[in-house]
Amino acid sequence: MQNRVQARVRDTRRRGLTLLEVLLSLGLFLGALAALSQLWYGGVRAAVQARLSTQAILRCESKLNEVVAGAVPLTLASETPFDDDASWTWSLQIEAGPHADLLLLTVTASHPGQSGLSASQHQLRRVIRDPQVWTAAQQATLEGTTP
Repeated sequence: MQNRVQARVRDTRRRGLTLLEVLLSLGLFLGALAALSQLWYGGVRAAVQARLSTQAILRCESKLNEVVAGAVPLTLASETPFDDDASWTWSLQIEAGPHADLLLLTVTASHPGQSGLSASQHQLRRVIRDPQVWTAAQQATLEGTTP
């Protein structure tokens, strides 16, 4: 009978958690929370960078196509804001191409952002024929001479 009483006393004394168990479980919880928050931040950062990179590529392609089509003059431009979003800027560089009568166009679209997280820049290059060669040939044809 005494063994039963001692067993009940032992069972009844151990109803809650000790301070050590509470602190240990709290430490494990906070460690897991810190690891998960770092994973979440990394995912957010990657999503923002992917979105900005895609926008930069599309803006470069768009501006380069506008220049080639003649909608934008074929002149040097530096840090010119886009019409739809002034936080994005574009630049145009014109160089001599790899062969005669060719031009190398370089369009750069950039978004400076407030931090490294929101900064993005992309550059596209395209080789085109020099439009002045075509203009001179057309002018010569109209005048009846050969270029």
